Amino acid sequence: LALLGATTLQIEDFLKSSNNFIGDTAALASSVFYAVNFLLLEQLRTKFSVEGILIWRCALGTLFMIPVVLIFSDQIFPISWSGWLAVISLAVICEAVGHGLVVYSLKHFSSGFVSLVLLLDPVVAAILAWILFSESLSILNLLGFAVIMEGIYLAKTGKGADKPTIKEENT
Repeated sequence: LALLGATTLQIEDFLKSSNNFIGDTAALASSVFYAVNFLLLEQLRTKFSVEGILIWRCALGTLFMIPVVLIFSDQIFPISWSGWLAVISLAVICEAVGHGLVVYSLKHFSSGFVSLVLLLDPVVAAILAWILFSESLSILNLLGFAVIMEGIYLAKTGKGADKPTIKEENT
């Protein structure tokens, strides 16, 4: 149901212009990789700490990105204080806090439920765009928001959202 709501948010954009087919296809592929990421993190979380997972994630990401940076960029490190501030902010806010909380939550909730809750991202982004930049929200957008919220509610109140505790598993 929440996925239907997220799809509803995109239908209006697709109806306005089908020129974004490549971008929409890339977004769909991205969502598949995102789902695989959550399933892997859920398995890793049963064996490793949040800190360990984040360190390995950053180390592997660095190893894969170094060749790309060396091939396509003249400069590896920022040269200004504002550049360094941006890099440090991304590391602390996005990786340590954002991804850290997601990995931490996988100890307590299923990967399916965590990914459903993350469907709130476009809802929050659209509301912030409406507040900060006077973006317009259509009836279809509001319908999509409602469907996403209902899907998350149903997923949380249904079976399988919470991970069973050790005591529950033994009974």
